[in-house]
Amino acid sequence: MRKNEYTCTLLEPGVWHIADYRGDSMYLVVGEEKALLIDTGMGEGDLKGFIRSITEKPIEVVLTHAHWDHIMQANQFERVYLNHRDLQIIELFKIQVDYKNFLDVREGDSFDLGGRTLEVIEVPGHTPGSIALLDRENRLLFSGDSVGAGHTWMHLPGCLPLREYLKSLKKLREIDSFEKIYHGHLSGTQLKPFGPDYLEDLIKAVEGVIDGSLKGEPYPYGNFKGLHVTCGTAVLVYNPENI
Repeated sequence: MRKNEYTCTLLEPGVWHIADYRGDSMYLVVGEEKALLIDTGMGEGDLKGFIRSITEKPIEVVLTHAHWDHIMQANQFERVYLNHRDLQIIELFKIQVDYKNFLDVREGDSFDLGGRTLEVIEVPGHTPGSIALLDRENRLLFSGDSVGAGHTWMHLPGCLPLREYLKSLKKLREIDSFEKIYHGHLSGTQLKPFGPDYLEDLIKAVEGVIDGSLKGEPYPYGNFKGLHVTCGTAVLVYNPENI
């Protein structure tokens, strides 16, 4: 796939998965009156035009966090929401995105699409301003990288300590209003969401690192050094100096 190309898959009624050339995941949730695009990926193509090929309804955009693979092409849209705690992430990584018109979004905000509402949940950890979107009626959670794509990255610059991240994970567990977790890097044929059991495994992994019962090994992937542990279906990557 070229950098300017996108593909889409209908996951369930009103929910589209959109992938760019790197397999970064975006989700388009379509209600009766308007649509919500969750993240804008890292591709270089006409994302807005691609969305228009799926729906002609008015589009709002919300970013789960400010890492480069979730925020590029955001400037193609007139109305973009980002938790402003993540503006520091844009500055930290010198991401080439104009954020001066980004609207702040916080816990308790919601997006009413007409017959479908998505609630904003703050889940700081992967970044200070990470959020998830809860479709309570349809029991769906769109988690970005807060509940990571098999390998949850907590070793990057700007990640909060694991103890703070654990609070966010436990908050998600207490909500208990979702059966499927659509996370930030579903790609190719691997379009299966996580279930709540994955969240439990991730919580156990974080707790194990914090209490010392799990010992990490060097993580062999990516550009940032870290250690990783496995607990059930979850792999947690972390910075041993940021527990």
